[in-house]
Amino acid sequence: MARDIDVEVSGVELVRASLILLEHEAVQQLDDIGNDAAESVASRVRLIMPMGPQEGGHAKSSVEVERFVGLRATVREGGPRFPYVGWLDFGGNVGRRHANHRQWIKGGRYLFRVLSTVKPGLEPLMHEGLREAARRSGWNPRG
Repeated sequence: MARDIDVEVSGVELVRASLILLEHEAVQQLDDIGNDAAESVASRVRLIMPMGPQEGGHAKSSVEVERFVGLRATVREGGPRFPYVGWLDFGGNVGRRHANHRQWIKGGRYLFRVLSTVKPGLEPLMHEGLREAARRSGWNPRG
């Protein structure tokens, strides 16, 4: 004959509430780190990018950080007002009969080169951000 056994676990609601808080804190921390990294890339690109192909050009001002809801930030350069920025960064031929030549560089001169210097430091920052989120939500990340 089978017997029913009732088991009562205390603290489940506290763990559930802590996990919800941890999720909120982790998303906030990672979002902040991503935004800071995007701003760092954009400001470094602005430092090394020339003003433009001619005086009065504003290639530097075309570098912008676009933030989205969630864990995403984008660094953009160029656009409809600055169609020459891609040429400045990567090179190629432009103008009438492609008369203006700039050496083609596959990895670019500015944006991707700067990103490659910032990217290696992101993973440790994100790990520390997750540990901080755990601490803020009442968890001990060290065990």
